[in-house]
Amino acid sequence: MAFNAPPPSSPAASIANGTDNARYTDYPLAMGVITTIFFMWGFLTCLNDILIPHLKAVFELNYARVMLVQFTFFGAYFLMSLPAGRLVAALGYKRGIVSGLAIAAVGAFGFWPAATLHSYGAFLGALFVLATGITVLQVAANPYVALLGPERTSSSRLTLAQALNSLGTTLAPYLGGLLILAAVSSAIPKNVQDAPETQQLISSLNEQPAAQAVQTMQQAPAERLAAALGGIAGPTLDKLPTDALVAQSERFTPAVLGAVLDKLPSDKLLAILKSQSAERLAALPSEPLAKALDSLTGSHLDDAQTTQLKQFRDGLPATVSDRLKAYREHQSEVVKLPYVGLGIVLLLLAAGVWLFNMPALTETTEKADTSHHTLADALSHPHVLFGVLAIFFYVGAEVSIGSFMVNYLSLPNIGQMSEQTATHYVSLYWGGAMVGRLVGSALMVRLSPRKLLGAFATINMLLVMTTMLTHGMVAVYSVVAIGLFNSIMFPTIFALGIERLGPLTGKASSLLIMAIVGGAIVPYVQGMVADHIGVQHAFFLPLFCYAYIVFYGLRGSRIHDTATLNSLRAV
Repeated sequence: MAFNAPPPSSPAASIANGTDNARYTDYPLAMGVITTIFFMWGFLTCLNDILIPHLKAVFELNYARVMLVQFTFFGAYFLMSLPAGRLVAALGYKRGIVSGLAIAAVGAFGFWPAATLHSYGAFLGALFVLATGITVLQVAANPYVALLGPERTSSSRLTLAQALNSLGTTLAPYLGGLLILAAVSSAIPKNVQDAPETQQLISSLNEQPAAQAVQTMQQAPAERLAAALGGIAGPTLDKLPTDALVAQSERFTPAVLGAVLDKLPSDKLLAILKSQSAERLAALPSEPLAKALDSLTGSHLDDAQTTQLKQFRDGLPATVSDRLKAYREHQSEVVKLPYVGLGIVLLLLAAGVWLFNMPALTETTEKADTSHHTLADALSHPHVLFGVLAIFFYVGAEVSIGSFMVNYLSLPNIGQMSEQTATHYVSLYWGGAMVGRLVGSALMVRLSPRKLLGAFATINMLLVMTTMLTHGMVAVYSVVAIGLFNSIMFPTIFALGIERLGPLTGKASSLLIMAIVGGAIVPYVQGMVADHIGVQHAFFLPLFCYAYIVFYGLRGSRIHDTATLNSLRAV
């Protein structure tokens, strides 16, 4: 998630006007510190993908409400980018970077009181402060890196810094999953899960018609059947009659039943929970029960099922409700130490920038974007207007897919995996983007950027459709592969959107940066859609986003009115 183009409102929209004499030439230590900062803001940005499923479970949120995490984070980009530019213009790069790190650290430390208060609003407030700090860093750090050495090698330094940013986005889901999402220990022994008899039972249930599969379930030992339910294909679970599964659930001990709950489709899960006696519910472990209720909160239920779920929640024995409340409060505090640790790292980096021999560099600004040029002037050029929309839809699609991945991969008919296991695939999603940037850069030397953008967006449309229409590991790997083809989209759209604009380049760049607000809006809209039609089918929204990017690559990015553009460049 390397949105690293500096807003033109920053004090250096054009590095080219400087001279090597004004540049800092003894920069290895400085580059080490600054590239670490790039790593950190990439890490913090993609940590949201882990925070979303965690807070969803802790606060029993539907998808629309939990997507306020991304709405808050990327909303800060939109609201604070211009104030951040003014702050950096007033303080300079070095002090601007220190300020950004300090603000981000305050936001990270804010997770401690938010967890103590068990307040979702407080979490969002802390996240907004954190994102504001990252916005200041975005404005200050990119041009600062370009100044840390000879002008002729500025591009290579920015490439190195952005590579570290991509590394942060890749590692964040994996490490965040280990620190924030609890590992689920199954009550079913490993030797039972892996036994040949269990694998044979899985094959039989997958292949047999429903009536015969019911008889097979009745004859299987309870523990082996529970293990098999965790391994059968999604369509098999759908074909098994709900009343038969309810009857079989009575054979399971509460602990074994808890190990099965997260493997079941929502309608069957709700029916099984409703069938349990108060005594069995009281004996059911807190973690699987809480996760089951969370999955139902985000499921596509009809009106009758929604009413039944509410009645079930309201009818829970007081001891069970109190136990679930205590469990959720404990889980909300899991984020304390990781985010406090990140806050300490941010403060140490701020101290490093302040205390180390890192100069307060200055640079002349872009050749005047004179006052008679307005944002409307930039938008009057179709490739700019369409480019702003393309950035909006691209960032929205990329962020939305990453935000939903853990919950999507955990679905019974998709990956049937724990949330912690799902984070490994989220890392692959972002890692694919990192690898794709390297491959894409090489391809663009030989191929038209417009055609390559259109081709990559077309491939992603096919992958999203596969994600929506298939099950099992095919669906898993299709959603992961989207990251690989996301790789070139942001820098390519950005470059095409400011192409041949002369003095309007600054205005167009500002508009393109502001369009990153798509990362706030698209995930929220997809969350509302997912609450009504389910997570898998809600991916039609990213499908639409990529369809628009195909249009932009092949037609919308073409430059019109060449004579006018040439006259502007001469101004």
